[in-house]
Amino acid sequence: MSSQATKTVTVATWTLTLDPLPSYLVCGDGAYFSGRLTYDTTGAANQTVKIQYCLYDKPNVCYDIASVTTDSQGYFAYDWQVPYTMGCKRYFFVAVHPASGASSAMQDRPVAFRTRISITAPDKVGVKVPFTVSGKLEYESASGTYSPLAGKTVSIYYDTTKLADVTTGSDGSFSASVSIGTTGTFTLKAVYAGEGLFLPSLGTISIPVVGEIPGYVLTAAGVAGVFAAVAVPIVVTEIKKKRR
Repeated sequence: MSSQATKTVTVATWTLTLDPLPSYLVCGDGAYFSGRLTYDTTGAANQTVKIQYCLYDKPNVCYDIASVTTDSQGYFAYDWQVPYTMGCKRYFFVAVHPASGASSAMQDRPVAFRTRISITAPDKVGVKVPFTVSGKLEYESASGTYSPLAGKTVSIYYDTTKLADVTTGSDGSFSASVSIGTTGTFTLKAVYAGEGLFLPSLGTISIPVVGEIPGYVLTAAGVAGVFAAVAVPIVVTEIKKKRR
């Protein structure tokens, strides 16, 4: 006579998540990675998780950023300083649990360079009289080191009125002959709107426009930088690297 026995078996699975990263990463800034590893919905403690970046055109070619250990609830976190050598490219970022083979969804993110721009103009100008506005556009190619950014469009404004668009030369410099048709004291601006993986920047200087041309010409310069790719550039007095 036949017989049988049964037993319910639950097949548990490993699940690894990587919290959403910012829409882009910035060379020299901090990038904060966090997520959770679970086993059958329960946090997996004391497990090694690798955080990696993978080449955009070869997503199977990956390199370790760090190895971290999950806490008692399966959570992990790591604060990474983005190398300048990774600038101006796109990558995939992923978390991997080597012991089980579980991995998070890949996140496609660009790595951008910070830029800065300078502006120089006469100390005073005459109304409707042409004068020269010049400056230089650069990007931070290494920590504290700026290199020329050539072939980029810089827009010259006084207050909100555009005066000219110019293209930077091989040394990052630009120059334009402009004039202002009314008297007063205005904020002269050199604006780089940002292109591709170069972030926007803004330089400003205050310029009085008088009814008569002064008998001398002095120059003054102002430099400012931004570290967010926004539609309207933000002026800051100094460039600061942020870490989360």
